[in-house]
Amino acid sequence: MPFIRFVREERDVKCLKGANLREVALKEGLELYGFKGSIGNCGGCGQCITCFVAIEGGDKNSLSPLTEVEKIKLRNRPSNWRLACQCLVNSSLVVLTKPQAPPANCQNLVQEALSKVLPK
Repeated sequence: MPFIRFVREERDVKCLKGANLREVALKEGLELYGFKGSIGNCGGCGQCITCFVAIEGGDKNSLSPLTEVEKIKLRNRPSNWRLACQCLVNSSLVVLTKPQAPPANCQNLVQEALSKVLPK
């Protein structure tokens, strides 16, 4: 079973292979959205683009490939950003939620998260 390490929340969450990243985060009570997204998200259809996450670690196949929706909506975003609603988890990875508003100590949090071995 894959683990998702959420950097900002300092939590490791186990999920089933093929689980939707957005659904896992919300089920675990993690705050996936900023203020605007929390009141106006599309419910996981990929249209509002408010469920940004940054993939900070894992292999290139940790998530399903970019969807056509992501290719359009993320065109001018950093290459490690994904829409959580469009991602299926294949293997363990490290995720930063709300990368558009990173915490002041973001680099330290990411380095710390990457330095720890993900559970198997």
